[in-house]
Parts: sequence; C-alpha cells; structure tokens
Amino acid sequence: GSLLRNKSMTSVELTTFFIERIKKYADTLQCVVSLTESIALEQASKADEELKKGIDRGPLHGIPYGLKDLFAVKNTNTTWGAQPYKDQKIDQDAYVYTRLKEAGGVLVAKFSLGALAMGDYWFAGRTKNPWNTTLGSSGSSAGSASATVAGLVPFAIGTETHGSIFSPSHTCGATGLRPTFGSTSRSGAMTL
Repeated sequence: GSLLRNKSMTSVELTTFFIERIKKYADTLQCVVSLTESIALEQASKADEELKKGIDRGPLHGIPYGLKDLFAVKNTNTTWGAQPYKDQKIDQDAYVYTRLKEAGGVLVAKFSLGALAMGDYWFAGRTKNPWNTTLGSSGSSAGSASATVAGLVPFAIGTETHGSIFSPSHTCGATGLRPTFGSTSRSGAMTL
C-alpha cells in the first residue's frame, strides 16, 4: 500500500507482478481455479485513477487478492471445487466480494477448495503445500492458504465451518483470521 501511495509503483504494476507469479506457480500448487486477469486489470486501473485524484478507499485500495471459489462473482465460474459445478456461473456478486471491491481491492484469482468445501481434493487435483509439494494444503480453504504462503497474492479470503481456515493455515504456515460466525454476511457464498 505504501508503494502505491508514494507512487513507487502503480496498482497495475503490482497486479501484473502477482498475475505473473500465479501463471508461473499455479499449476505446480494446483491452487487456482480461475485467473481473473481482465477483472484484475480493470480494478487496478480504476484504483490507480482514483489514487491519482486523491481518492483513497483505505489500506486495501489497489491491493491484489484472491477468493475461495465458493464465492460468486458475476461472469466467472463458481465451481465449489466439484466436477458437477465446474462450469457453473452465478449471476450474483457475493457480499464479501462486493465489500472488497468497495474497499478498492483487486481480484486476481479464485482459489481452489476441496470439493463442496471438504478437504484439499478438487476436480482438477489436490492443492499442494508450498513448502512440500508432495503434501496437500489441507482443509477446504486450501487454495487460499497455499497461494498466500507461496506469495501469489498478499492475502486471500477463505471460509470456515469446521477447520477450513485453521487447518490449511496451520499446515502451510499462514496466519488465518476467522470472524465470529454471523458477523459477516454469507450472501453469494455456497451454503453449508
């Protein structure tokens, strides 16, 4: 954020950096369901324009991130990690995505989750632990933890019902924050 505000780097440059890292390492880690490059570059350009005009939406303004692929984002697949939903599109933006968009966040990818939010096996394989790719990332927020720890994004959003943030955070060495149940709307997220 400080690099953006002191004009050492633009959001487009920062976003491009993370998109290139995702392209380089996503297949190895099996952590990305959808690269949202066009959305990201559009949001990053908007962030740069606003910051130039002195509009600062807060600490996430212009910062790339990823979402667990159980959150709906219009015009993207929302697969829930399961083969029957591989091509599913939901004509809704999840509350979490909407709030991050309002804060100026830049969505670069939707990350893997275990099929129907269970474990780290999904329709395209098993999400890997970035420290040891012979092991899985664990828990259903597997892709979010793996991608963040591998430096593919500065932060990512996961969800937890029973260990889905805690387990991959512990396994991959990430810091996972779990909001109190009910404090954040689950609108537009897969129902568990």
